[in-house]
Amino acid sequence: MSRFIDVGDKWYYVLHPRPVYILVAEREGSVNFMAASWVMPFSEEPPRVVVALDKEALTTEYIRSSMCFTVNVLGLEYRDFVYRAGTVSGREVDKLSFLGASVVRDTATGAPRLQQPRPIGYLDVRVYRVVGDLAEDVDLVVGDVVSAYADEGLFSRYGWDLRKVKILLHSAGRAFTTQAGIFIAKK
Repeated sequence: MSRFIDVGDKWYYVLHPRPVYILVAEREGSVNFMAASWVMPFSEEPPRVVVALDKEALTTEYIRSSMCFTVNVLGLEYRDFVYRAGTVSGREVDKLSFLGASVVRDTATGAPRLQQPRPIGYLDVRVYRVVGDLAEDVDLVVGDVVSAYADEGLFSRYGWDLRKVKILLHSAGRAFTTQAGIFIAKK
């Protein structure tokens, strides 16, 4: 019989693996992006998401300033890009140049989204509210989903066609994984 161990300050690993995304925002013509896995749907009506973001992160500043951002979904093949995007500071380097990324500005909110690496889907989000007094280290950003797009060859009535795509999940540190498949529950 297995026993439980105390996971201590890594308590949140109990909730991992989690999907990991790239959030992209712009301030005064300067683009920055970050890896984020603490992203979740919040409501269907109106369509909203909540993201928990480090208060000190440059991308958080850009989101607070521009009041819009995109949530970009990448596949497993971009794990190195995602890891670097989450461990290199935009205060120290121009992440677009450093990581060889590019963006387009074809969203309804005007927020940039990734062009390269090519996402398999993205959300265009307008900030509804920023809650900064719930924790010392993070802001909760509540955003209205203005539009959502997915690669038509990879999306089905159940969401992502997991026979064709490997959604990138963050386990811990440099460790990533992906899903084992989709299993439909009985009625």
